[in-house]
Amino acid sequence: MTEVSSSPDTPDPAATGIDTTVPHSARIWNYWLGGTDNYTVDRAAGDQFSAAEPGKVLQDAGEWLDLTRPVALTFMGVLGHVTDHDEARAIVAGLLDGLASGSYLAINDSVNTSEALEEALRVYEASGAVPYRTRSVEQFAGYFDGLELVEPGVVLVADWRPDPSADRGPEIPQMGGVGRKP
Repeated sequence: MTEVSSSPDTPDPAATGIDTTVPHSARIWNYWLGGTDNYTVDRAAGDQFSAAEPGKVLQDAGEWLDLTRPVALTFMGVLGHVTDHDEARAIVAGLLDGLASGSYLAINDSVNTSEALEEALRVYEASGAVPYRTRSVEQFAGYFDGLELVEPGVVLVADWRPDPSADRGPEIPQMGGVGRKP
């Protein structure tokens, strides 16, 4: 894991508004979602989910992380808030492009496996919540194009290295995967 520099030239992360309780590997996303003023949604104006450009995110994150060394980039249940799939892929690719070889990408998100889930999401969005779009299994797997998948690959979250003695509970249509940048 990349450590935050303690040099006197490095600003105190807590003074930036970035949640310093989040592990370093998650800070890029934390920063992007609101660690500073880069995240704005004006629901009254009809804005959709918006965020800074990946290049700017990486530039700013580089103040806290040594991006010349491998880091972990995680998207846990959030890419569905980027309603356009091509934009979501561009965000993931843009961030990965700026990371060192050996970095990891971990994603979990819902997939559109049932009309019941899609109806629940329509009700959720109608409540005024930030829109959320599921992807097909194939679209989800596409986030890992060009990466070396970590076993067991892109699978249902419940199948990602499950504890054989644990009760699996109800099936949740979420896919998960981890890939390593060559």
